[in-house]
Amino acid sequence: MAHQMMKYRLTAQGTIPDFLYLGEDGVGGIYGVPDPTTPWPRDWVQIGITNNNANGDFEVIPTKADLLAYLTIVGANWTQPNPTQQGNPETNIPFDPSAATDWAWDRLDALNA
Repeated sequence: MAHQMMKYRLTAQGTIPDFLYLGEDGVGGIYGVPDPTTPWPRDWVQIGITNNNANGDFEVIPTKADLLAYLTIVGANWTQPNPTQQGNPETNIPFDPSAATDWAWDRLDALNA
């Protein structure tokens, strides 16, 4: 087993789980989605990359297509900064789940190369 893409939550103590890869070439915790059915501090589901050979309380996203499908659904109403007008929220553009998926999955592939 190598690094994997995953959905995860903070620990019950509100800390970052040990299985999350935090290197600069990873993604950290991204694309957070609130879960109103789960109490704080575990009430957000985030995307990240696991440490090599990690195990723990996370859900593996097995394929790039699965990540794209997930981000397409959860990000349907999101916006992102306009790359030509950074810093001006009035010029935000619709979230691009395809570009986001490519960015995250390319990092995963590089870690596993």
